[in-house]
Amino acid sequence: MKTNNSSIPIGILAIAVLLAGALYLVMRHPSPARAANQKIYESIPTEAGKKNFLTQSANLSLAVDPELVDLDSQIASCDANMDGMTNGSGMSGSCIDSGIIDLSKVKGKYMGGQCCSALKDTADYHDNLKKLQAYKDMPDIVLDPMHTPVEIARKWIEYDKRTTLTLTEQKIFDEAYAISKEKPCCCKCWHYYVNEGIAKKMIKDGTFSAQQIADYWDASDICGS
Repeated sequence: MKTNNSSIPIGILAIAVLLAGALYLVMRHPSPARAANQKIYESIPTEAGKKNFLTQSANLSLAVDPELVDLDSQIASCDANMDGMTNGSGMSGSCIDSGIIDLSKVKGKYMGGQCCSALKDTADYHDNLKKLQAYKDMPDIVLDPMHTPVEIARKWIEYDKRTTLTLTEQKIFDEAYAISKEKPCCCKCWHYYVNEGIAKKMIKDGTFSAQQIADYWDASDICGS
């Protein structure tokens, strides 16, 4: 019995045509998940947040935890000049986006995190939120650094600028710096100076040890994954 070899290339050609047709339909009619992600992407106010969302969604193909979407929608900036946040002049972007943040698009938002990389797992974030509750009795303490009110951030940055520690107090600060994994922050952005100001206040109040300050800094990590 002879085998009809001519049918083999025809079959392959038919499969190729079907795959091309399917790809065409996908391109013309994106999946519901991709369409939904596109809308979310367009709603995020900063380019840094958009880039984080693209990473978390595998380029819009996967669903993203709504909590991560909320974090993406906050203000990611490495700029320590908070004046721009209150006089309308804008701020520079984060480590993953050097553009200027348009404040008209971020009204009602908080200073956020993910300055260096996109957060993909919120487990450590939730764990840190629990740890930060140990400091809740301190006035104006930041208990959710991923949602830091602009005015509170500015307050602590200004406190940091105008507060000088004594030699004895500086030793406590230096000890905290030495034992902390995160330090005030991974880079000298707005969050670094907020945490430096908070530490100075803790030392001036005399109620927090170097270890407690270091623990606060470590639980305040906002860099991302």
